[in-house]
Amino acid sequence: MIRHIGIAGAGAVGCSLGSKLYEKYGDDFCFIAYGERAERLKKNGVIVNNKKIMPNVYSDYDGKGLDLIILCIKNYSLEKVLQDIAPAVTPSTIILPLLNGISAVDTVRKAYPNNAVPYGIVMRTDANRIQQNVTVSVRGEVQIGFAKDEELPDFIYEVRDIFVAAGIDSNVYHNMRYMLWRKWMINIGSNQVSVLTGAKFKYFGAFEEIIILVRDAIREIVEVSYKLNIGLTEKDIDDIVQILINYPPEKKTSMLQDIEARRQTEIDCFAGTVIKLGQEYGVPTPVNRILYYAIKAKEKVGIAELEEVSCTE
Repeated sequence: MIRHIGIAGAGAVGCSLGSKLYEKYGDDFCFIAYGERAERLKKNGVIVNNKKIMPNVYSDYDGKGLDLIILCIKNYSLEKVLQDIAPAVTPSTIILPLLNGISAVDTVRKAYPNNAVPYGIVMRTDANRIQQNVTVSVRGEVQIGFAKDEELPDFIYEVRDIFVAAGIDSNVYHNMRYMLWRKWMINIGSNQVSVLTGAKFKYFGAFEEIIILVRDAIREIVEVSYKLNIGLTEKDIDDIVQILINYPPEKKTSMLQDIEARRQTEIDCFAGTVIKLGQEYGVPTPVNRILYYAIKAKEKVGIAELEEVSCTE
């Protein structure tokens, strides 16, 4: 039975989901954090839609394990967070990664081979963090499940019901690996192209050049997917283009927000992974190669300029 629930990651998605889980489960919910971050959460809590809440922080649990750990972090933080959650993991703990990209489940299963680690993604959320306040009007759908060749255990429906009872739309899928790759295609097409063009979603449907870039970038993923029997087709490309041109028009992608704030991006788990898989399976990926180096350079320049400003203050 799932009773004690924790989220690692107090960003936009983590706070969006965490606020509803805290509202429903109270002291049985916590954020997992240590050190300075834990102290900051204990002191300031989190702010969602201008409302401050003060959930427990895992260090208050005095080493007791959690039944469900939800990972809402950036990919570049995963290895560190997998070490951080160790005191909360028992043999029966379910670990649910809700990360971008396609590699998180394999990484978590390698670190915790005896624990249940389903696939999971969050779709169609508009959660956004501006300074300390997370704004969200649509929390989207938490999609969970296992790959098509894996048996669906009973606990997966209990995890779904945990979200649903808290007012968060959630559904179980029998081929979540395919769903994960589709979400990855959306991220590849939207995040990377938005950084290169500076475009909000309203421009995706307005300018043909943007959609050409999107199609060329995600077609390389479909080509790679044929080698791995994922099930993606040309129809998925058409579907994703329609999804992107119908996003909320004023919304910016998370990667564009990171670049504008001069933060590290997830480019390594987007184009970086496409390039790596292309090399492994003999599939050319020239579009993602250009996107990778252009965005990586832009990221490094932004961080370097921010450091220069900090040094002069």
